[in-house]
Amino acid sequence: ADVRAYEYEDGPSPDTDNVAFDLTQNHSSPWNSFILSFLLREFQARCVQEAWPIKKNDDYIEEALHERYKRLRTLWKNARPKLMAKGLMETPAEQEARLVEENLLQGKESRQATRRRNVGIKYSRRKAILDHIVATKSEVPDDDLRSWQWLQRLINSLGEHGMSSEESSVENGIENVLRVKRMEWRRNIDKELDIIDLQRILDKDIF
Repeated sequence: ADVRAYEYEDGPSPDTDNVAFDLTQNHSSPWNSFILSFLLREFQARCVQEAWPIKKNDDYIEEALHERYKRLRTLWKNARPKLMAKGLMETPAEQEARLVEENLLQGKESRQATRRRNVGIKYSRRKAILDHIVATKSEVPDDDLRSWQWLQRLINSLGEHGMSSEESSVENGIENVLRVKRMEWRRNIDKELDIIDLQRILDKDIF
């Protein structure tokens, strides 16, 4: 009623002491635009009052607020009862089961994305270490140069997908535990990889 009165009947504007979006509409509706503009002004005022070291222009903050609103509206939509195949609305139990399943799926996808990033970092770091060691030892040929060159070829052959990753799981419904996920097709080369990783610790001023 308040939203309709404001948008079509010259009613009062949204209460800035008790902000409430109209989630049935997008961020550009008159009601939501008023609230987002208010939040923008409040954010910039707080930035000045507290002398934040990093300041962003209005366009940047406005875009960030729009994105936050879009995510909020998506969550709100997903939490509403869905129409089932037979034309019936979800029961509260069915709705809860769906939300739990979606949350578990999102958690799994997030963990997979984190593992992929970690694997990429491992590969780049190990490759950089070996490239540096081989280049350094090649300037003044060392007895173990061939060993390092072999390790370099090994890492290049395995590539990013040949690195092990941490696999998370939930135990007792509470604690996340990280375990090394081994590649079934790859022979055990943990000792060789440990040698490379040890160099990063020994030469921390370089790597």
